[in-house]
Amino acid sequence: MKKKIFVSLFVLALLVIVGGGFYWWQNQQDVREINKTLPEGIKVVKGWFNKEYKVVNNIDGYEFKVPKVWEGINNAEYIPSTPDEKYSITSINLRGLVGGSTLLAVDYVKTEKNPEVDEWARKIFEEYGFSGEFLSDQIGDKKITKTQENEHLAGMYVYFFKSESSIYIITNGSEEFIQEIILNGKW
Repeated sequence: MKKKIFVSLFVLALLVIVGGGFYWWQNQQDVREINKTLPEGIKVVKGWFNKEYKVVNNIDGYEFKVPKVWEGINNAEYIPSTPDEKYSITSINLRGLVGGSTLLAVDYVKTEKNPEVDEWARKIFEEYGFSGEFLSDQIGDKKITKTQENEHLAGMYVYFFKSESSIYIITNGSEEFIQEIILNGKW
């Protein structure tokens, strides 16, 4: 009798494990497709049950959660810096699945000096021919400089902040999304 119970429990446990593995495999299909286009060291991960998406960039050393209202990511692209650029800037560009403001760019700038973010942001905008009124703000422990670029970026918000000797530039159509990404990220 004890042997039958043990065997039954073993078979039941095995079915649960196999079923869980199959569920996970099916649940991660969209992430596997997105990750095929990304270089080694960068990946999109998705939670088991909450379908929370996160971008993990081990190349540049940061990660952030994607806004939940997007219900996922349609595509992701990593753009490495090129040696002939004046600045060493790498970018991750995302497109969310649903909702508004689904285009997101996260630019990473490794700086040799330790510039003030406000001055640096103004200089970059001037060099690239962008315009905007710059404001200072605080999001969590990050001092940020922000603007809205109406002339060339169709009203997108651009947030600049510094972490150690790196500057991050986040561009999106929603200030709420940018603030959520900054607060929930590991910079």
